Amino acid sequence: MKASYWIILIIVTSALAFAVGRNTAQQVTPNSDKSVDLNSTSNDKESSLEAKNTLSVNSNSADKLSSHLPESSPNSMENIAAEVGDLIAKIEENPKQAKSILKLVALLEALSTDELLALAPLFENSNEFQRSQLYQIMTAQLIEKAPEQALAFAQRYNPMPEFPIYLELIKAQIAEKKPDLGFEYLNQMLELAHEDIDLSANSALLNVLAKSDLPQLIDTLEIFKDMGVSLRNSLTSIGFELETSEEHLNLFNELSRLDDMSILRSVIIDWVKIDPTALFERLNQIEDIAERESLEQTAFYFWMSDSLEDAADHFLANASNEIKTLKDIMRAWPDNRADDALAWISEQSNIDTNRYKIDYLKKLSYSEPEVVQSHLADINLNDDEKIDFYRNLYNSFNSKSSKDAEQFLNTLSFKDEILDVAAENENSGNNRIAKINQVFNKYFDFKYKKAFALAMGDEGAYAYSYVVNKPSQHEANQQALSQCEQYRYKHNVNNQCEIYAEGDVRMFNLVP
Repeated sequence: MKASYWIILIIVTSALAFAVGRNTAQQVTPNSDKSVDLNSTSNDKESSLEAKNTLSVNSNSADKLSSHLPESSPNSMENIAAEVGDLIAKIEENPKQAKSILKLVALLEALSTDELLALAPLFENSNEFQRSQLYQIMTAQLIEKAPEQALAFAQRYNPMPEFPIYLELIKAQIAEKKPDLGFEYLNQMLELAHEDIDLSANSALLNVLAKSDLPQLIDTLEIFKDMGVSLRNSLTSIGFELETSEEHLNLFNELSRLDDMSILRSVIIDWVKIDPTALFERLNQIEDIAERESLEQTAFYFWMSDSLEDAADHFLANASNEIKTLKDIMRAWPDNRADDALAWISEQSNIDTNRYKIDYLKKLSYSEPEVVQSHLADINLNDDEKIDFYRNLYNSFNSKSSKDAEQFLNTLSFKDEILDVAAENENSGNNRIAKINQVFNKYFDFKYKKAFALAMGDEGAYAYSYVVNKPSQHEANQQALSQCEQYRYKHNVNNQCEIYAEGDVRMFNLVP
């Protein structure tokens, strides 16, 4: 997509937003006498580096600027400025009308690079709305006509100072037009690299450079990593536009050089949707067992979320431990696909399908008691387990609505036994599900990046911890697990902590 199209989209959106808070529309007053100092620098190294890119335009007067225009120019600078000013005023008066914006784009598109650079200083005294609209379009035109000058122009006349990553997106647009410039920007960042530098802010640029020359990008990122710079979240969408399994394999192999699990996971998320067989063949080549299992688990959950039955069939067919794999599959199966889960279990051979249906519905009863009630005819319960099963179901109804619980009880011929057992277990491990759900509801209200870690022990014991507002999902996961482990040892919970939720997505369902 051309840079101009992308900028126009921002212009139309920002024009509408600005118009809402605007009190009065001001007329354009081109400033023909404004001197522009483009050589100012700060004391710090980063500001001095940006100064190297500062646009060099002599703007002592409009007449002097006009002297740089081609002799064949049909319009004087005054006429061009007047026409631009008229269109900008119309845009401000009626931001919802795209006609004036398109006319302005066409007018600026017809100008040469020198004319664009000469025009820009004349509008520095215009109001914020007018400057923002004009300079966005001019930046887009420079990206097309003279990409080597576009970044300096955007830095000098930044139309969106309140949008922190605007300049980073401009770099990405320029790199798409001229990749060598993109690598030059990346190398300039190397001169300033320190542990606190945020490469994730430049993820758009990195993704563009990955398409242009992936090996060169990886070489550069290895240098960043050696300097202590975190690569997390810097390549989160790098595989989004890849179409073939071979492209994903090449990307995975190159990114493996960075030895960063979070980046490899970003490739897996897209690759598993295209060719899961090839993905798992590649993962099977990883020698580090912990790393391989972690990546396989990521692939498992994302494949299950994309293609339930295919993923379940694959994992069960290749399982070394069928019982464990079946439990993992049922834990990952979404609660809102219970009908499909029971149908899939029915299709399996060499397993006790009734037993797995019971286990699945028992697990589901804690979150979806209504769904379980609708499938009671699909299972056969013996006398010993019937009371326990129905008691769990009653408790789940009761945790949501005492009225629903009472209606459920009235359908049973043995409700007195259910009530007796429920009373005896008022403080048992079954109630930990409700308590954990109460905590999770508080956690759910927080924003990303966040994680909820949980350990479920014997006799109703459990431990949990959650963290919120972290720089990355990986950091949130690690901190939640670390804190959960401390509570686990303190409360003598025998099972290890695991991630129960990444962001708002629960990784498994709760069981007593």
